[in-house]
Amino acid sequence: MLPDLSILLNYKHEKVVKSFIRTHGIQENTATELFEDVLRYLWIAKKHNLDKKQYPAEEAYQFQFVMHEEMREIDNMWHNFILYTHDYTEFCHTYFGEYLHHVPDIAETTTQSATEFSADLAKYLSYVYDNLGETTVHRWFGMHIPQSVNI
Repeated sequence: MLPDLSILLNYKHEKVVKSFIRTHGIQENTATELFEDVLRYLWIAKKHNLDKKQYPAEEAYQFQFVMHEEMREIDNMWHNFILYTHDYTEFCHTYFGEYLHHVPDIAETTTQSATEFSADLAKYLSYVYDNLGETTVHRWFGMHIPQSVNI
Protein backbone atom coordinates (compact mmCIF):
# COMPACT_ATOMS: atom_id res chain seq x y z
CA MET A 1 0.00 0.00 0.00
CA LEU A 2 1.42 3.36 -1.06
CA PRO A 3 -0.56 6.51 -0.40
CA ASP A 4 -0.55 9.49 -2.71
CA LEU A 5 2.35 11.67 -1.57
CA SER A 6 0.24 14.84 -1.47
CA ILE A 7 -2.18 13.15 0.93
CA LEU A 8 0.68 11.90 3.10
CA LEU A 9 2.21 15.38 3.28
CA ASN A 10 -1.05 16.68 4.75
CA TYR A 11 -0.33 14.61 7.88
CA LYS A 12 0.71 16.87 10.76
CA HIS A 13 1.92 16.10 14.27
CA GLU A 14 2.51 19.29 16.24
CA LYS A 15 3.76 17.49 19.35
CA VAL A 16 6.54 15.78 17.41
CA VAL A 17 7.59 19.07 15.82
CA LYS A 18 7.44 21.04 19.10
CA SER A 19 9.37 18.33 20.93
CA PHE A 20 12.06 18.43 18.25
CA ILE A 21 12.25 22.24 18.51
CA ARG A 22 12.76 21.99 22.29
CA THR A 23 15.35 19.23 22.00
CA HIS A 24 17.35 20.62 19.08
CA GLY A 25 16.82 24.37 19.46
CA ILE A 26 15.82 25.01 15.86
CA GLN A 27 13.21 27.23 14.23
CA GLU A 28 9.65 25.97 13.79
CA ASN A 29 9.74 26.24 9.99
CA THR A 30 12.93 24.13 9.90
CA ALA A 31 11.43 21.51 12.22
CA THR A 32 8.23 21.40 10.16
CA GLU A 33 10.26 20.91 6.97
CA LEU A 34 12.26 18.10 8.64
CA PHE A 35 9.03 16.39 9.68
CA GLU A 36 7.74 16.65 6.11
CA ASP A 37 11.05 15.21 4.92
CA VAL A 38 10.53 12.23 7.23
CA LEU A 39 7.18 11.69 5.53
CA ARG A 40 8.85 11.97 2.12
CA TYR A 41 11.59 9.57 3.17
CA LEU A 42 9.13 6.97 4.47
CA TRP A 43 7.06 7.29 1.30
CA ILE A 44 9.98 6.94 -1.08
CA ALA A 45 11.56 4.10 0.93
CA LYS A 46 8.28 2.19 0.71
CA LYS A 47 7.95 3.06 -2.99
CA HIS A 48 11.48 1.82 -3.68
CA ASN A 49 10.72 -1.44 -1.88
CA LEU A 50 7.58 -1.93 -3.99
CA ASP A 51 9.35 -0.97 -7.25
CA LYS A 52 12.25 -3.32 -6.51
CA LYS A 53 9.81 -6.21 -5.91
CA GLN A 54 7.68 -5.41 -8.96
CA TYR A 55 10.66 -4.96 -11.31
CA PRO A 56 13.42 -7.23 -9.95
CA ALA A 57 15.40 -7.15 -13.21
CA GLU A 58 15.38 -3.33 -13.47
CA GLU A 59 18.96 -2.20 -12.76
CA ALA A 60 17.85 1.32 -11.77
CA TYR A 61 16.17 -0.11 -8.64
CA GLN A 62 19.09 -2.27 -7.56
CA PHE A 63 20.53 -0.15 -4.77
CA GLN A 64 20.27 0.08 -1.01
CA PHE A 65 17.66 2.59 0.10
CA VAL A 66 19.07 3.73 3.42
CA MET A 67 19.39 6.92 5.39
CA HIS A 68 22.63 8.64 4.36
CA GLU A 69 24.83 10.58 6.76
CA GLU A 70 23.89 13.85 5.04
CA MET A 71 20.31 13.16 6.12
CA ARG A 72 21.15 12.88 9.84
CA GLU A 73 18.67 15.59 10.89
CA ILE A 74 15.86 13.82 9.04
CA ASP A 75 16.84 10.61 10.81
CA ASN A 76 16.80 12.45 14.15
CA MET A 77 13.28 13.70 13.42
CA TRP A 78 12.23 10.15 12.54
CA HIS A 79 13.60 8.99 15.91
CA ASN A 80 11.57 11.73 17.57
CA PHE A 81 8.41 10.62 15.73
CA ILE A 82 8.96 6.99 16.75
CA LEU A 83 9.04 8.06 20.42
CA TYR A 84 5.33 8.80 20.05
CA THR A 85 4.87 5.06 19.70
CA HIS A 86 1.08 4.93 19.53
CA ASP A 87 0.83 7.78 17.04
CA TYR A 88 3.71 6.48 14.88
CA THR A 89 2.23 2.98 14.80
CA GLU A 90 -1.22 4.32 13.89
CA PHE A 91 0.31 6.58 11.21
CA CYS A 92 2.18 3.65 9.63
CA HIS A 93 -0.85 1.38 9.57
CA THR A 94 -3.16 4.11 8.28
CA TYR A 95 -0.92 5.28 5.44
CA PHE A 96 1.20 2.23 4.61
CA GLY A 97 -0.80 -0.73 5.89
CA GLU A 98 2.10 -1.88 8.07
CA TYR A 99 4.56 -0.71 10.69
CA LEU A 100 7.64 0.83 9.06
CA HIS A 101 10.63 -0.23 11.09
CA HIS A 102 13.61 2.02 11.58
CA VAL A 103 16.87 0.46 10.45
CA PRO A 104 19.71 2.23 12.25
CA ASP A 105 22.36 1.60 9.61
CA ILE A 106 23.45 4.76 7.87
CA ALA A 107 24.81 4.17 4.36
CA GLU A 108 28.41 4.98 5.23
CA THR A 109 28.50 2.10 7.74
CA THR A 110 27.87 -0.54 5.08
CA THR A 111 30.56 -2.92 3.87
CA GLN A 112 30.37 -1.78 0.24
CA SER A 113 33.50 -0.86 -1.64
CA ALA A 114 33.91 2.80 -2.63
CA THR A 115 32.97 1.93 -6.21
CA GLU A 116 29.81 0.05 -5.12
CA PHE A 117 28.88 2.86 -2.74
CA SER A 118 29.28 5.48 -5.51
CA ALA A 119 27.17 3.44 -7.92
CA ASP A 120 24.47 2.94 -5.28
CA LEU A 121 24.51 6.63 -4.38
CA ALA A 122 24.13 7.67 -8.02
CA LYS A 123 21.07 5.40 -8.38
CA TYR A 124 19.73 6.61 -5.03
CA LEU A 125 20.04 10.28 -5.97
CA SER A 126 18.53 9.66 -9.39
CA TYR A 127 15.59 7.81 -7.82
CA VAL A 128 14.98 10.60 -5.29
CA TYR A 129 15.25 13.17 -8.07
CA ASP A 130 12.78 11.30 -10.31
CA ASN A 131 10.24 10.84 -7.52
CA LEU A 132 10.66 13.86 -5.25
CA GLY A 133 12.41 16.42 -7.43
CA GLU A 134 15.60 18.41 -7.50
CA THR A 135 14.70 20.57 -4.50
CA THR A 136 14.47 17.52 -2.25
CA VAL A 137 17.77 16.11 -3.50
CA HIS A 138 19.49 19.42 -2.76
CA ARG A 139 17.83 19.77 0.65
CA TRP A 140 18.80 16.21 1.65
CA PHE A 141 22.33 16.22 0.25
CA GLY A 142 23.24 19.86 -0.32
CA MET A 143 26.80 20.34 -1.44
CA HIS A 144 27.55 16.63 -0.91
CA ILE A 145 26.12 15.62 -4.31
CA PRO A 146 28.95 13.98 -6.25
CA GLN A 147 29.88 15.75 -9.47
CA SER A 148 29.58 12.40 -11.24
CA VAL A 149 25.82 12.45 -10.63
CA ASN A 150 23.82 14.42 -13.16
CA ILE A 151 20.68 15.85 -11.64
